[in-house]
Amino acid sequence: MRLFPALLLCIAALLNVVTPAHLTFIGLFVAAPLIAAAIDTPRTTLATAVATIVITTPFLTVVSEPPDLSATERWVLVSTVVVVSGLALAVNAVVTAAHRRTASALGIAEIVQRAVVPPPPPRTGPLRIAARYRPAQRGTLVGGDLYATQETSFGTRLIVGDVSGKGLGAAAAVAVVLGAFREWSTHEPELARLAWRLEQALLRENRRMHLLDPEEGFVTAVLAEIPHSAPDRLHAVCCGHPPPLLLPPGRPPRYLPVPESAPPLGLGREPEALKDDVRHTDFPPGTFLLMYTDGVTEARNALGEFYDPATALDGRTFHDPDDLADALTADIIAHTGGALRDDAAVLAVHHIPDPP
Repeated sequence: MRLFPALLLCIAALLNVVTPAHLTFIGLFVAAPLIAAAIDTPRTTLATAVATIVITTPFLTVVSEPPDLSATERWVLVSTVVVVSGLALAVNAVVTAAHRRTASALGIAEIVQRAVVPPPPPRTGPLRIAARYRPAQRGTLVGGDLYATQETSFGTRLIVGDVSGKGLGAAAAVAVVLGAFREWSTHEPELARLAWRLEQALLRENRRMHLLDPEEGFVTAVLAEIPHSAPDRLHAVCCGHPPPLLLPPGRPPRYLPVPESAPPLGLGREPEALKDDVRHTDFPPGTFLLMYTDGVTEARNALGEFYDPATALDGRTFHDPDDLADALTADIIAHTGGALRDDAAVLAVHHIPDPP
């Protein structure tokens, strides 16, 4: 695209040479600096404007001298080219200023995002942890995906979630859920009660600050716990979220069975109902746990096929959670051709094998 204005000038000049003198193609000439103004730097726009004037003036006044135009009319056309080139410089100045403001806003948003959703510690007890976040669009200021880990007296607790919506309301909802998770995960011994605490915090703050749509606002989430007393066991409760994936050593990946009917957070469930949704499974040393948002499972290729992490990761070997998280991120980018429709967050956990 950056070469297009120069190509347009070359085509216009060539057409002026090979066509009858009464054809000036003035529209092609003036389009070049305007296109450069929209897509390129001030220096390149200035160079394109000068080149347009330098090329156009001889064609209109000396080389071709269109017979159907008087000298005054030809100089009016030259003046038009000069004025449009000047306007192109003005347009480029406005576009450049807008880009700078956007870059500043994106930089601030990135800082806010990292403050609200900081990277987890790389290791806690027998677990190594890695997280990745891939926005669907670079222009997205603040996303609604979240993840966190918390070391507690009950064990290591983890959460991955996704707020319905974008922008400041979604960012505030992320802060509410993560704040409640960090606070109550150290006090609530039961995972179901912890999920209920998050539910209550979200409902309270949503009533107070109207963070999310009252009818469609919710947060899908999956909470997991690896107890200190039994590090080879995994407890998880899924609230309307894609199920975690377990990658045991030497065995095919498998999804943790979760109730499909479990609704998201924010819809007013009671802790007794959440207790029925808690699932327990083995988590032996060497096993990877993969938690992610629906930006992963809803990633589609050109044929409309969804990405299936269990199938894609089957038979592959990973050395650590960073290796797994990077492989998954690269997979979904390749699967979609880089055109993600939703943000994707990944939390990979590795139960470090016992030393020989």
